[in-house]
Amino acid sequence: MVTDMRKLIAVVLTVILTLSLSGCGRQKPAGPVDITGSSKQLLPLQYMPVFEEELEPDPPQFEEISLPCHDIPEIQSIRFSDDPELSVFSDFIKDRFGIEVDESWKIFVHYYDDQQTYGMAEFMYTIGDIDTNRCVIFQLDEGNAVRVYFKNLDSSVDADDLTDRVDLFRSRYEQERPVLGKDEHLEEEKVSYVYYYNTNRLVYCYNVFFSYGEFGVINNDWGTQCFIGEDGEAQFFGIVSAKDI
Repeated sequence: MVTDMRKLIAVVLTVILTLSLSGCGRQKPAGPVDITGSSKQLLPLQYMPVFEEELEPDPPQFEEISLPCHDIPEIQSIRFSDDPELSVFSDFIKDRFGIEVDESWKIFVHYYDDQQTYGMAEFMYTIGDIDTNRCVIFQLDEGNAVRVYFKNLDSSVDADDLTDRVDLFRSRYEQERPVLGKDEHLEEEKVSYVYYYNTNRLVYCYNVFFSYGEFGVINNDWGTQCFIGEDGEAQFFGIVSAKDI
């Protein structure tokens, strides 16, 4: 099992660069476009396939390293703070890439085994509420970072333009929410905005996590995903905007 886990780590680390957008899934047919009593348009729940090759066509660069990093706890995607436990990573990023890690970066640490010996630590750059695929990922192996992946570290974008597009998008659209059955229970709703430097794509994703049945099985098949255009318009695959559905 451990051997298989080591073989899978590199693949998992590459996949994580998609920022978990594939959670948006198949759903019921689109509902009406206009919201009664509202000037906003409705973003319908729909099936939205994620074509990773369109968002992430280029693999990340990587280097073999040997960086001691013992007793790093699991961290569920929080903004970076000057935590002494994490300085081993932020110091490496500054020394190797000349980047000062601050609160604009999110840190995520995950282990693949119960003993917390094999895993990854991801630093992801954000622009306000927008996540990006500008990132540094460390592969962890028995108390050492043995490989570092990095992507789009020299890329730049007009941050004001991106935040303006998200603000326009929010002002124009309202998300349709699911109607749950009597055996279904809402667990969590998630909204994310992600910018991909290499393809210049700004993506909106809405996910619903709900449980159903006597065993409380968690499902996240309900969701909506679309690109956000230059004027804040929703763009679906093969569709110009949400109003054309």
